[in-house]
Amino acid sequence: MKKKLAFIMAGAFTVSALLAGCGNNGGSQEAADTEGVAEDTASAADDTAADDAQEAENGTEAEEPSAEKVILKCVCDLTPHSEILDAARDALAAEGIELNFVSTTWDATWNDMLIDGEVDFAYFMHVPAMESIEEEMGATLYSMGGIHVEPYTCFSYKYAEKDDLPENAVIAIPNDASNEYRALKVLEAEGYLKLNPDITAANASVNEIEEYLIPIEIVEMDQANIIPSAADFDAYFVNANRALEAGIDTSFYLMREGEDSEYANIITVTEANKDNEHIKTLVKILQSDDVKNFITEHYNGAVIPAK
Repeated sequence: MKKKLAFIMAGAFTVSALLAGCGNNGGSQEAADTEGVAEDTASAADDTAADDAQEAENGTEAEEPSAEKVILKCVCDLTPHSEILDAARDALAAEGIELNFVSTTWDATWNDMLIDGEVDFAYFMHVPAMESIEEEMGATLYSMGGIHVEPYTCFSYKYAEKDDLPENAVIAIPNDASNEYRALKVLEAEGYLKLNPDITAANASVNEIEEYLIPIEIVEMDQANIIPSAADFDAYFVNANRALEAGIDTSFYLMREGEDSEYANIITVTEANKDNEHIKTLVKILQSDDVKNFITEHYNGAVIPAK
């Protein structure tokens, strides 16, 4: 609007100058023309002022277009993963990032969804599990950073303390190698058995037990079936998030991994997103003190921030 007014004013001065050069013979006409230009200029100025006032009222003159929001799609466990992501939503929104939980109920298609690019990231696995998926599916995956640890835990419906377990106690453990490894390592740390020094998260099984130091019976089974049949055993091992989802009071346990567990749950991506700045921002926020405090205060030790 200011440019339009300047143009009109410049035109008025030009006309005035031309009329002044016409001599006295055109004096009356000059006066009339000059008066008309002045009226037009004043009217244009009024219009400009009105337009400026309207723009100011509408807030449009200096308004910058708002940045488009970025939507990141993911698969994640309901507890605690989706809850931790929800705790970060405000901070993410301030960075223009929204989250879309494509699924929070695990099934075998999650790995395919990540590898096929149907989601931008996954939040349900640790590094050993990621490496197992890579080997099994011939894929290349990347950890963008650890967020939290769910200490692998032994619970019981029958006994309140580890020392209450009877001789030859029957203990259920998961039969997938990475989680079985974790359960066996806890039993070894608690003095129940001695493992083959060469045992790994890839080959773990009861066949890697060299010696039982305290008589127990170990039952290997699908982790999904352990909690539904937990009353049939003297004790059982599960991920803390499965216990939380099942409503188990995780403050009452017999034994569990220490806080130095290497099994941090990670944000996992494929090659297509390993340099994605929005996902890097997501990880930075999830590793912030605010989110760490949420984890510490909300889960009573069943879930702890990754180091």
